[in-house]
Amino acid sequence: MRYGLRTRQALLVAVGAAYVFVLAWFNRQPIPTTTLVHESDSGLKLRQTQEEHLASGSRDFNWLEPGRYLPDNTTENQPPGVIDVEAGLLHIRLHSEYRTAKPDVPLAGLVKVYRKSLQFMGGAKGSHEQQWELLFVDRLPGPVKLAHLDRSRGRNTDGTNAPRHLAVLYYMPANETVAFRTRIYDLESLHKSPAFDSAVEAAGSAWDELRTASKIDDKAAKLSAVRLACDLKLCPNDNIAFADKVYSGSRFGGCVGASGLQMSYADVALPGTLDVVEFSLRGRTLMYSRLNDMVRFRMLLLAAAQNGTLLGDSAPIVQTKGPEVTEYLRDIGRQSFLMQLHSTRPENGVDLFLVDGDTVGDTFFFSFSLMQNTTLGDKWSHDDIKRYRLPVHQQFSGLSRDELRLVNDPPLVDNAGLTSVFYFKATDIIVTVDTEWFRDHDSSNITQLQRVRESRPPYISTLNSPVAVNMTLDDSGALLAMSTVDDELFVFSRAHSSSIRHILDYRRYFRLPRLVPWAATEPVSSVDTLDDGETDIFNWHLALAWQPSTLMVVNWEDSFISPDNPFPTTQRLIARAQQQQQQPTTSCLRFLHLDPSQLARLSGDGSRPMLGSTSRAAPSQLPDTNSITSSAVCVVALSTVGRMRVWELDNRRQSPHILWPFITEHWGLMFMLAVAVSCCVYNERRWG
Repeated sequence: MRYGLRTRQALLVAVGAAYVFVLAWFNRQPIPTTTLVHESDSGLKLRQTQEEHLASGSRDFNWLEPGRYLPDNTTENQPPGVIDVEAGLLHIRLHSEYRTAKPDVPLAGLVKVYRKSLQFMGGAKGSHEQQWELLFVDRLPGPVKLAHLDRSRGRNTDGTNAPRHLAVLYYMPANETVAFRTRIYDLESLHKSPAFDSAVEAAGSAWDELRTASKIDDKAAKLSAVRLACDLKLCPNDNIAFADKVYSGSRFGGCVGASGLQMSYADVALPGTLDVVEFSLRGRTLMYSRLNDMVRFRMLLLAAAQNGTLLGDSAPIVQTKGPEVTEYLRDIGRQSFLMQLHSTRPENGVDLFLVDGDTVGDTFFFSFSLMQNTTLGDKWSHDDIKRYRLPVHQQFSGLSRDELRLVNDPPLVDNAGLTSVFYFKATDIIVTVDTEWFRDHDSSNITQLQRVRESRPPYISTLNSPVAVNMTLDDSGALLAMSTVDDELFVFSRAHSSSIRHILDYRRYFRLPRLVPWAATEPVSSVDTLDDGETDIFNWHLALAWQPSTLMVVNWEDSFISPDNPFPTTQRLIARAQQQQQQPTTSCLRFLHLDPSQLARLSGDGSRPMLGSTSRAAPSQLPDTNSITSSAVCVVALSTVGRMRVWELDNRRQSPHILWPFITEHWGLMFMLAVAVSCCVYNERRWG
């Protein structure tokens, strides 16, 4: 009798365990997991700006950019955008509304540029990740409305790449009018301030003491710090709270850090006073649209030097109007977005990707199209590409608060070279536009082709964090990375290959502008699309994924995770319901292409570099080094406090853990199942 009782109890437990294992097996992720090869130590943080210095409507913009690119190889083997590791990595942080003590300018935009050395990626002994170094701080004359980073790096007439530009749109209210201006920073123009050496000499030892001080309490020291920043343009220690007091001073305009470096910039005034709702920069063309304007958009063709540096108001500017509209552009109940594409006739024509969303009755209509012209400002053509509809009931009454936010949120956008990518949250689709050329056989006619592809990202909409909040495109146009609200990482490619390096080589012909330096002879571009349900090699396919440990702390900044220590003892189990309430800690993403030979030189002592070594991958996943002269490809994520995570994409593995991640991910179901099995076992014991 007792033997039968124990058998039934064991059978109940076995059935429950088998049920869990079957569920975990069918919910396993078939996509390889990329390897986290580095995460910043908890001490390598950036000080957060005090809340009292930020207005309630202030937004933070963050960018990660390499300090410099290596010169392009004359052969076709080197991928584009290989960075110079010795130039480090730039982090640009922009506060849109920063409180100041200046009476006539109560709010202003504040730009901070930091640099971090990447020498630790060489893996040399004694080489460790260093703290972010403040390069310079620039306070704009007014609050920031919009910002856009142009990293298309088009070709100049001499064959070199045009510089990257960061365009910041700010406004200056005066009486009952508003003036809009744009400050355009040249990211390739880092140089020492001409007055830096004389300023350091005039400051003497006082600046060294203030720059290294961990706290400033003395009144005389505070006055000295303000004087050095306002009169000599020398920044205080950015890691102390008193720095915010200095940046908000009535006489403060900008300052430089210990290296004395700053960026050149040009200021451009936008004609008119209507509110600007759309804004972007590509090459020399600055495009914007205004609320209640009579034309769809306006463009300013800026003058530029031979190397591509923009000159701003110091040179003549040509203004062009877009097509007239029958209804004023409004931002209530509708969504609109414009992005410049590579023009069919550079500097003589414009190609635009237009997104429109509007609510009619109980349906939200969403469409995108291509707009182009044959001559600047004269005749415009409009090609509709796709239209979607989303039932929302009357006045969005059928949507939850999160769904309503998805409809109103602007798309995630990135562009590099001849490729532009858009991710629309409401419809959960990725739209990619590639600019290509083709020539008919036995003909001299060259036609520009705008190839438009739509992809629905797998797993993004089915995981517990359905919304992507960051997106980056690599310089080849063949790789795309997205991170979600729970800091999960997904890497997409546009070719099926066992190696990321093969993918880069696969899309060579449209990612290298020097291979297609033609100017189209046809007046307008052709549009290539697919019918519903069709797919080809130009669509995105999920290649790699990475998820934080399911034993997570509340914030990324409160723990330290490494490949050797994936489950720190300080971590604790958090209910998924609670975790969904937190904000994402990843502020931006960036692909980096590293030269393995340069990494080997940085290691110096012959030790294995942290990146670029293929010995960690399984033999079946080793890249074919005879195919191309490849680079080490990695993704870098930056947290809101300046900590970095680095993944090497060719270092991947299939996750061996199936059961434990499923249990911790679905702890509620496991708890109820354990209660049910325990009750059954107790019942058998009671009546046995």
